Amino acid sequence: MQLKDKDVQENSIRNLQNQVNELTTARLLLEEEVAQLKSELAQKERFAAMIAHELRSPLTPIINYAQIIARPNSRRESVERGSQIIVSQAWRLARLAKDLLDVSRLSTGQFTLKREACNLTKVIRELVEQAKPVAPFHKFKVDLPSEPLFGHWDGDRLQQAVGNLLDNAIKYSDDETTITVKVWQIGKFARVSVHNVGTSIPKAQIDQLFRPFSRLQTAVPQDGTGLGLFISRTIVEAHGGSIRLEDLPEGQGTTFVFELPL
Repeated sequence: MQLKDKDVQENSIRNLQNQVNELTTARLLLEEEVAQLKSELAQKERFAAMIAHELRSPLTPIINYAQIIARPNSRRESVERGSQIIVSQAWRLARLAKDLLDVSRLSTGQFTLKREACNLTKVIRELVEQAKPVAPFHKFKVDLPSEPLFGHWDGDRLQQAVGNLLDNAIKYSDDETTITVKVWQIGKFARVSVHNVGTSIPKAQIDQLFRPFSRLQTAVPQDGTGLGLFISRTIVEAHGGSIRLEDLPEGQGTTFVFELPL
């Protein structure tokens, strides 16, 4: 009888121990889930603050220059300059909005292209003209084919992709330096390069370049969503092309190159 009672007690102890182990495991899993949710919430809050700042960045000059233009005694030069700034910043704002929408579309499989005959030379020329008022202290060098370079592409998407590369080149280079944009044909591909003078990107950070929400660690922190290069790569690859960072010697700046099939 005593042996039987002892077996019952041991079984009860084992059952209790199993229950304790299960509860401990469940508690640990719950703590991990809570920590994950807190991390995601913090990331969303940081991203929301980042977006608010990014939207405010182009809106501020738009409002300021609109007020200058609205003054009765505004000079013609001020009106022309203000109009250029407003249009350029509006295009920048439109690209940011597209980038944010595209992140959502990519997550739901709704990212699409609207292909039609597109003159890449015209796209690049227009983008550089849009960028000049935003970066008045930079110099721009443009090397374009003498003839139009047509392909079956989505022109709006290419504006978005190249515009992001130009924004990056401006952001990560000093005033009074030159940004060079080149377009040429090589075989059955159209090739575009965007080069800025400045510190080269450390090799340790290259893997992060095209990740969403990833930003380069620089001596002077830069604002941004970290979506530009990710979206540019998505657009180029959706066209069947490829994009890469050129391997340049230290101190010779940064060059992004992408190719599109003709």
